[in-house]
Amino acid sequence: MSDLQLFRLFQLFDSQFPVGAFAHSGGLETYGQAGARLPELSEIIRSQVTQGWGRGELVAASLAWSVTVGPDAAVALARLNAIVGAHKIIPSVHHASVGQGRRTLSLLTRLHPDRLTSLTLDSPHHAVVIGAAGRLLELPRRELLVAHAHGLLAATIAAATRCMPVSPAQGQELIVAFQPALAAAVLRALDATEEDLFTCTPALDIRCHQQSGLRTRLFQS
Repeated sequence: MSDLQLFRLFQLFDSQFPVGAFAHSGGLETYGQAGARLPELSEIIRSQVTQGWGRGELVAASLAWSVTVGPDAAVALARLNAIVGAHKIIPSVHHASVGQGRRTLSLLTRLHPDRLTSLTLDSPHHAVVIGAAGRLLELPRRELLVAHAHGLLAATIAAATRCMPVSPAQGQELIVAFQPALAAAVLRALDATEEDLFTCTPALDIRCHQQSGLRTRLFQS
């Protein structure tokens, strides 16, 4: 990768990139109020990497990167975006994905109008925007997915340190512990087809749905 590509990659996944990711915990807040601690967080992350966003978000971004260029790119992206939306059956998860997708697409179009003005999607999901924008910004797919995987894990850890008795240092230890699993998830996503796009985290889905009914909340969802 060139220095310019690296700068674009770092900016896209910077925790300060203002797309609202900090406002979502993905159900962790519900777990936290139910007494979850470090061991439970580790199991939640394991489920996410192996059966959750490690399948859904990474595969969606990989497929979006693949279909973004070509004469039928707009149709292919719209179809993929609809499939991704159909998998997000929990309203808060669906709304969070679309909200982040819209803000990411809007900001990237503002920052790179010469490259992203052609990228238009109704109710764009975040992973689809990441993959498509990454391709238009000439970011290699593997490196894009590695950065996306790390960003998803880091965001989970950041949310956990705000709503669970987990220290930042313990969070960094978890990041190191799960790096091999992240690498495996990236390899799966690189070879994935539409049939590989799925999630299976029913307990976490229930916690995500319950979060909107919590008496007090730190996160929108």
